[in-house]
Amino acid sequence: MPINPFVLPAYDEQTINISAREKAESFASINSRLGVVQKGALTEAIRAGYAKRAGSVAPYPDFQDILEIANLMYEEADKKDDSLIEVLRDLSNFELFWKHGDEVAPMDRISNRTLLIDVHAMPVLKELVAYLVIERLYKEMALLPDSPVEDGKRTLRTILVIDEAHNYLSQKNMFLQRIIREGRSKGIVVFFASQSPNDYQQKFFNFQELLEFAYIFQCDGVSANSVQDILGCSSKTARDLQTEIARLEPFQVMSRSQVKTEEFVKFEAEAFYKNY
Repeated sequence: MPINPFVLPAYDEQTINISAREKAESFASINSRLGVVQKGALTEAIRAGYAKRAGSVAPYPDFQDILEIANLMYEEADKKDDSLIEVLRDLSNFELFWKHGDEVAPMDRISNRTLLIDVHAMPVLKELVAYLVIERLYKEMALLPDSPVEDGKRTLRTILVIDEAHNYLSQKNMFLQRIIREGRSKGIVVFFASQSPNDYQQKFFNFQELLEFAYIFQCDGVSANSVQDILGCSSKTARDLQTEIARLEPFQVMSRSQVKTEEFVKFEAEAFYKNY
C-alpha cells in the first residue's frame, strides 16, 4: 500500500515522542508477547528512525529503517531476536507499506480516497495492518474542522467500512474507539459487518452503545442480551426472537422500530446488486 504509517503532521520532538509511544502500544495490543521491554525498545527504535531521516525531503522512517535500528540495538546489548524483531521483520520483508526508494510517493491523505484493503489472504499481521491504517485515518480526522451542516444534515466526508469486524472488535484499538466517539462531528462514520451481534459487547469497550443504526440478518447463537440491546426490546421479546433470527431468510432483517409502541421491526432489505 502506498501508505506510510510514520507520516506525521509535524516532526517536532514532542509529536515524534507521542507517536512512537502510540505505535508501541498499538503493537502490544495486537501481539500479547510484546511486553514492557519490547515496547520500550520499539519506542526508542522509532525515535531513532525519525532522527535518521531528519532534515531530508521525506523526514519519516519506514519499517526497514526501524528493523535495522532495532537489530543494531539488540546486537549492542547482546540480546537474541524476540517477538518484536519477528514482527518488524515481517512488516519489512512482506513490504506491506510504502518504503524509501519506492517509485510512487506515499499518499498525503487517505481520508479523501476510496480504498479497498483486502487482508484475508495474509498469513500474518492482518490485525496490525488494519490497526495502522485506522490510526492514520484518525490522525487525519483530528486535524479536520467540523464538517458543514446543510438543512440540518451533517455532511459525510469518509465512511470506514470494516467487514468481518469480529476479527478486530476484540483488539484494543484506541484509534477505532476514538473515531467512533469523535467522528460524527467531523463527518467520518464507521460501518461494521460481523458474524454475530454478540461481537459488539467487549469487556473493555461496548461498541453496541455507540451504534446509531443496527440491523440483524440471519445468524445462529445470538444471545438474548445482544438482541435486547440492539433492538431495545424487552428481555422476553429478545428470548422469543432468538429462534426467529436463526431462521430468517436471505435479506430479511430485524431492526429497532421508530414507532414507540413497537418493540422491533422486521422487513425485507433490497439487495445492492439489484439496484446498481
